[in-house]
Amino acid sequence: MTSALENYINRTVAVITSDGRMIVGTLKGFDQTINLILDESHERVFSSSQGVEQVVLGLYIVRGDNVGMYRWNRRWKNEEMMR
Repeated sequence: MTSALENYINRTVAVITSDGRMIVGTLKGFDQTINLILDESHERVFSSSQGVEQVVLGLYIVRGDNVGMYRWNRRWKNEEMMR
């Protein structure tokens, strides 16, 4: 899995944690236990009554044993180019 993560360095990724949280940020680094370092990150909190709220986290580390899934979306690439 770590070799696949190298392709995502400096790209915006979404991480779903094992407890169901969704954290979006720029992947800055990782290690052999899949600890992830995300910069300019925020948590997306979904609510049926209030919609989606974004909680700013900034520089954030997600422990490898808490990573449930990660992904990169081509649409986010366009957003990165606009920054």
